[in-house]
Amino acid sequence: MYLKQDIYNADKFKSQIQKYALSTDDFNDGVYRNPKEKALLKKYIGFNNRSFINGFVFDVDHEYGAIAWDLADLPKPNIIIQNTRNGHAHLLYALKNPVLKTDSARIKPLKLASIVQCGFIERLDADKAYADILIKNPLNEAEWRTTWAESETYDLTYLSEFVPEVLTTKNIKSRSEIYGLGRNVNLFEDLRIIAYKEVLKYKANKTYNDFYLGMFSKATMLNDYSNHSNPLTYSEIKQINTSICKWTWRNFTAERFSSIQSARAKKTRKAKSLIKFLENL
Repeated sequence: MYLKQDIYNADKFKSQIQKYALSTDDFNDGVYRNPKEKALLKKYIGFNNRSFINGFVFDVDHEYGAIAWDLADLPKPNIIIQNTRNGHAHLLYALKNPVLKTDSARIKPLKLASIVQCGFIERLDADKAYADILIKNPLNEAEWRTTWAESETYDLTYLSEFVPEVLTTKNIKSRSEIYGLGRNVNLFEDLRIIAYKEVLKYKANKTYNDFYLGMFSKATMLNDYSNHSNPLTYSEIKQINTSICKWTWRNFTAERFSSIQSARAKKTRKAKSLIKFLENL
């Protein structure tokens, strides 16, 4: 039996909404940041934000949207928010531990999150173009039919067990096929490699601002290459660039770079020794 505090409910949903949250009643009138109390009255509201992935929201645009998870043999979402006029629904899987986005020390959870998102989108036949910025507000029951599962939040690793290996981002051959969080991971991985190689050159005779602007220029070009069919926004590029630049400038020194190179060389020598040993068997 679940304890009351373990259940993902309306109070927990409210607690994850930002103090000033994106929201709207009509997209034609624009989307604005409103005080939380006002935003919670709108039809659409921002659930995830620029810093954290609080959960996965999937936009299923067909008449069986509310039961798409069941048809796909997936766990039941914590919240099912359905448009009663056409059956389309938003399915929300709340995470036990929100994932910090573009943190250089925690890239693995972001990669895993992108794999889960990709896999669930495929299995649910959800909208790949959905930006995951605004969710149908489950508290606005005058507009939507909301079903609360009365279940616990989900562990990211547990959700990944429902993603067949063939659907992981590692097995998507073309970069043009990457969508959702996969785009962030692509840019992050490409940019950090460049930053690691160039930071010491900048530190030798230039400033952090020079380094930041240089990396931002490269980030913009990489975004055009990696995500040409569905590019990240300016603010997303800026966020990734800032995260990488701050961490790299703070942590990379000539001594650290030397130790990294030494560690890599040892791994290479060890691998070569193993190969030689196997060849002589």
